[in-house]
Amino acid sequence: FHQFDYSTEIRANGYRTLVVLHGQACLRTLDILRQVNAKRAGVLFNLMYASSLFQELESWTKALIGMQHILAFAVKIIGYTEKTILYVDVTQVPMDVELDYFKMVAFDTESFFGRTCGFQFAESVGKLLTFLLAGLAAYHETYNRSIPFAAASVATAPKYILFPEQRATKCAAVLRDCDYFFCQSFWNLLDHDFIKKGSRYIIPNVTVSKYFQIGPEPIEIDSIIVPPPTAGAGSDEPNERIGGNIRAGSDNKTGSGRIQPKQLVNIKLLSNEIREGMDKLPLKKSDLEISSKKIFPMSDQLLMHVHGGGFIATSSTTHEIYSKPWALGLGIPIISVDYSLAPEYPFPRAVEECFYAYAWILKNANKLGWTGKTILLAGDSAGGNLITTVTIKAIEVGLRKPDAIICFYTPFLLCYSLSPSRLLAIMDPLLNTSFLWRCLAAYAGVKSDDKPPNDDLSSATATVDKKHRKRHRLRSGKSSCQFVPESENASDYTQPDVKDIYHARLIEIMGSSQANLLRKLRESSLLNHPHMSPLLVSDEILRQFPTTYLIPCARDPFIDDNVEFARRLRSLNVPHHLNVVDEWPHGFLDFGFASDDVAQFNIQILNMLQNIVQQSYSNDTGDAPSIPTIIG
Repeated sequence: FHQFDYSTEIRANGYRTLVVLHGQACLRTLDILRQVNAKRAGVLFNLMYASSLFQELESWTKALIGMQHILAFAVKIIGYTEKTILYVDVTQVPMDVELDYFKMVAFDTESFFGRTCGFQFAESVGKLLTFLLAGLAAYHETYNRSIPFAAASVATAPKYILFPEQRATKCAAVLRDCDYFFCQSFWNLLDHDFIKKGSRYIIPNVTVSKYFQIGPEPIEIDSIIVPPPTAGAGSDEPNERIGGNIRAGSDNKTGSGRIQPKQLVNIKLLSNEIREGMDKLPLKKSDLEISSKKIFPMSDQLLMHVHGGGFIATSSTTHEIYSKPWALGLGIPIISVDYSLAPEYPFPRAVEECFYAYAWILKNANKLGWTGKTILLAGDSAGGNLITTVTIKAIEVGLRKPDAIICFYTPFLLCYSLSPSRLLAIMDPLLNTSFLWRCLAAYAGVKSDDKPPNDDLSSATATVDKKHRKRHRLRSGKSSCQFVPESENASDYTQPDVKDIYHARLIEIMGSSQANLLRKLRESSLLNHPHMSPLLVSDEILRQFPTTYLIPCARDPFIDDNVEFARRLRSLNVPHHLNVVDEWPHGFLDFGFASDDVAQFNIQILNMLQNIVQQSYSNDTGDAPSIPTIIG
């Protein structure tokens, strides 16, 4: 798999990660076997050790079986790729092979949510992910329930920490069967007032923290007119069910996730100093977290930040765990964009809002304490996708492009695709495959309740629900897991069209709702738009990109996106830097509060950003400061 690496120095790709993780799981299993062998002769073995050790052994054995399926599938799809291309052309993959993938998603996920949860990451993060999954399971019991029932469920939440098998079963079922409104509601708990009040004790204050709205006037810069966002709401769900963002600032009472006045965009200014021109906003006493009367000169640099959250959740406020330390450490103004969230506002609303905010910043530099010299764009996850798209749009319309963009663990390819790193999502408790599908569907405006093309087929297979799936079993073959229905009579699947047969089998595996969702995603051409999947942008546009910094995680389902994007930049001689971090999961920037190791690593990230700010101002495209990368 070395041919899939970016270079001999930066050896990272999905195939390599899968092999490394399989090795880790094998070593852990061998360690348990050694403990059993060493302690079994003892008098107290059956009383003190046998039960826990055998439970551990059973869990890791199941995980190894699941990884065997994943590795076998990864080997199989190599045959459908070009020599060094990580992504597979799904149109060339036989349907039975593709169905093997869905079987793993449906049946192997549970193996990685119990005692093996988060084994692929650093130990401190693995513990955090265990609590996260326990919270997910407990929250599902309270979702849309009465207050007394919710209170009772919360009281029993510790069982999902104490009993890993119950947690694994519950979380696998939740992620398989929930809709994206539940996913959105769960992640927007981070925007709850209770969480915000608690965060004040761990997030440092900055002098200026002003939340305000811009628009709806068109913006004209050098004869280029940028219109306000016009894409409308795409959901007909009742607003009260949608867990939108809670108010994040004194000047805004809607929040980015709620229905808000048409064409307005929410942004937040963070700065550790009051700078010349900021009084034109104007600044109120409530906008100052630290009282200060000193006025500093305008800054030559400004950072526009776009938060992540799968396009459906969180806000700039939930990401202040790292954005405020950035404001303190970089000493420059930071503008965070609170774009409208899907499914209320699907693509391209978020793109339009971020681009409008970018143009507004360029037009109103003097109000932000910025000279207008150097502008950097930074985003994590979905935010990285959006700042890349903003850069594409700026180049397309002839607007000034940013001086550099910084993308943390960014998905650059949102269209329906297969790659080895996408297989990592099967075992990822944070970015599980089913969760990713729902985020993508919400952003693309795809609804899972759409009927398949053949209504007769739908009615015939709609009864294959969760209870039906439990009557099926997996058996391991030579190269992949095989789905074995109760009856293998060929007449059960006799349909006039191959796609109908495929869809019938998919419903048996995934259930009708998720199967219909996958069918819509597979058939959607919108996902191939460069504004949604920047990896597919033309060479003509990409060769005009500014210096690009890519900071993916080696064990992230999006590592292949970043490797392929870096290759394209290299082929077009675009200045870029690829720094691959190991052991940390997707979203590590937000985990500094829970892990000292991550907090120390985030300090290294801040040092890197300080160097980027200096390099961008001097137009120096030298090497980026090093951070831990994949070695070996």
